[in-house]
Amino acid sequence: MDDTLKETLRTIRDALDAQRAVLLPLRQMPKPPLGWIATVRSALGMSQNVLANRLQVAKQRVSQLEAREITGETTLAQMRDAADALGCDFIYAFVPRMPLEETVTRRAYALARQELAAVERSMQLEDQETPLNDQRIRDYATRYISERDLWRDER
Repeated sequence: MDDTLKETLRTIRDALDAQRAVLLPLRQMPKPPLGWIATVRSALGMSQNVLANRLQVAKQRVSQLEAREITGETTLAQMRDAADALGCDFIYAFVPRMPLEETVTRRAYALARQELAAVERSMQLEDQETPLNDQRIRDYATRYISERDLWRDER
């Protein structure tokens, strides 16, 4: 992988990791038991009829939409339309559990550890063993593991 692509991927990861800090608190926000659509609609004092008119659908469709949101069967477009009709913005995001740069580094080190362990077994058989330490793993990962290789065994 050429250095330009590697740097581009790192820049993308850095940008996403910066956004992660802003998004992390959203993970703690509980989903309302009745779902966002019904909860916001009720908080506004809006009936299902009014929301149905705003969405240009039958009242029964709003009832179905609210029920399907709870079971996770709504589409992103339906959520976006409902949010808009309720005067809200629908936000859709992936929030990485750990920084993406850390995910990539951990994966590279795990692959380096696997590959070096295989070499180490051969070296032990030949009585030429070298210690497998963190520095050796880090050096190997930096030198020989590219982003393209990170997920190769998960095809």
